Amino acid sequence: MNYSLVFALGIGVLITLYFARIYLSRFKLIGEQNPLRNNHQEDNANWQLYYFHSPRCGACKKITPWVDEQQKKLPNVISIDISTENDTAIKFHIRATPTAVFIEKNKIIDVQLGSSIGETMKEFIEKHGSTD
Repeated sequence: MNYSLVFALGIGVLITLYFARIYLSRFKLIGEQNPLRNNHQEDNANWQLYYFHSPRCGACKKITPWVDEQQKKLPNVISIDISTENDTAIKFHIRATPTAVFIEKNKIIDVQLGSSIGETMKEFIEKHGSTD
């Protein structure tokens, strides 16, 4: 029996399970109340978009400037740096960056992970359009 092959296979399975756990954890929040509903002025807003990023994240470096631009125009777009606001990231169970949390009427309706969230965020903002 080739023990190095068995060992490599075992490590591969553990890595796969780890990343599957991160990916599947996003579904845990959907349908839950906004954990920060009492912390922001936008409490009465019909929608909110929380964008979690970190300074060392390569994908975040591409998306963050666009999100910062949106945040200046729309107070419902909230950018959170997990390296400085770790408590907030823990409340949302954020385990990877970039992550976007979409909220309507104080309920989490979707959580997206990874470098492809930019298009989803654009569509969400276009759909809701204003701070109403």
